[in-house]
Amino acid sequence: MLRFEITQNGKAREVKLEGDDLVIGRRNERTAVGLDLTPDDLVSRTHARVWREEGEVRIEDLGSRSGTFVNGEKLEHPQVLRPGEVVMLGETQLTLKGALPDRRKPNAPSGTRNPKRKRAPKPRPKPSGQNESAPLPANAKVGLHIELTFDGNTRLDVFDRDEIFIGRKHPEVDISLDLSGDLLVSRTHARIWQTRSICWVEDLGSTHGTLVNGEAIDGACVVNTADKVQIGSTLLRIWHVASTDMTHGDAAAPEEVLHTGHKPNRPSSGFAELDSYPVYKEEDYRYYPPGKRDAEEVDAVMKSRKSPMGRIRITHSRALDEAFAEGTEAPALVEILPGLPTQLDAHPDVDSLSDWLVKHLSDWLPGVKRAALFAIHPDTGRIRVRAHVPSLNPVMSDMLAHRALEGRTGYAWVQVSKKESVRRLSTHTGLYVPLVCAGRELGVLCAENTEAESEFNEADLAALMVIGQMVALAWGSRLEAGA
Repeated sequence: MLRFEITQNGKAREVKLEGDDLVIGRRNERTAVGLDLTPDDLVSRTHARVWREEGEVRIEDLGSRSGTFVNGEKLEHPQVLRPGEVVMLGETQLTLKGALPDRRKPNAPSGTRNPKRKRAPKPRPKPSGQNESAPLPANAKVGLHIELTFDGNTRLDVFDRDEIFIGRKHPEVDISLDLSGDLLVSRTHARIWQTRSICWVEDLGSTHGTLVNGEAIDGACVVNTADKVQIGSTLLRIWHVASTDMTHGDAAAPEEVLHTGHKPNRPSSGFAELDSYPVYKEEDYRYYPPGKRDAEEVDAVMKSRKSPMGRIRITHSRALDEAFAEGTEAPALVEILPGLPTQLDAHPDVDSLSDWLVKHLSDWLPGVKRAALFAIHPDTGRIRVRAHVPSLNPVMSDMLAHRALEGRTGYAWVQVSKKESVRRLSTHTGLYVPLVCAGRELGVLCAENTEAESEFNEADLAALMVIGQMVALAWGSRLEAGA
């Protein structure tokens, strides 16, 4: 049993936690949380872990968004936590008061536990080859590569999609990798996907579990080419090959090549051009300010994220300085543009301006069923929704949003096909427009259409960009005035 003092919003309370291995975070559907720090929204859902080992209490960060700090020092590796030491997670302060002895009966075997007591899941295994890369076959094709060994035979399967399901033939689920010959494999056993060529594996509540380097996982886990994934009696090795990974002349070309009319970002950028972009559902999103968008820092955060809700692909792009180009005006925009500055001036503060804007976008742009304005909060380093319609909380691809901000470019997009991602968004197409005033990044204006087969065109994108620039100027002037 562990004893902590918790301080939130200036109020302190003491808690005694059952168990010797606990996850600290916020209540969620995927992971059992031993210490729930809701409502601190700067605490990740699975933020940190504390456990007892050889008579000492230890703590480690689990890839949280805001980090874990012990006595003011950021926690980079697991370390011993002593009574009286102060731990900061988000805006919550924890102080270890002590560790109480187990209440186990003296003669009880060490493995005996109360079956009615819920225990936190084991931490995600740390792959033995975390910093290593096993050799890959030459002339690799673009896609998700699964090398599998079963009953002494090894084969390599390549999937031209970013997400696959593993199991046995099932009438209701599209099983990409059918392991029907392995009787220890459940019908829907596991899921594998990639984001930015970072590969993940997730057990889907299978009967016999999914193992990574011999250790059962609970939830999702990052894997690389040196890791051994076991599903039933089948061993897997997983990696992803992107188009930029190929160095062999006869390597296969990607299924689809984008021509967006602008130069890709520098290789060091954490928001380089991708074939498709993941969409995550989060209460808010981390903001990477200019100068802090290098690939190393962004990749480190992406490895800590769970699976995306779906994926989107760019169909049109337009730079901010091209928004007023002739020949792309939407008819509705021509009608409302002359009076728009006066209507914007009628709203005294940013909140009323934001609410008015999202409610009227559908009047100006045919096809807009949803609208949202995401605002950047530099003081907290987060991107949060400021106004939206309808009442359903919006989601976005923060990777594409950052790319829009970094490149000062607006994007039209569509959801990828079901063949590429079985996880489906509730919307089909959308627009992202960066809001920038005098070089200051303010946020992102988003519009979506939920109708199947719908698609925003270049005129729609240009119209929203014109509206977005005028809104950014009005927004910027109110911020300067303190409204």
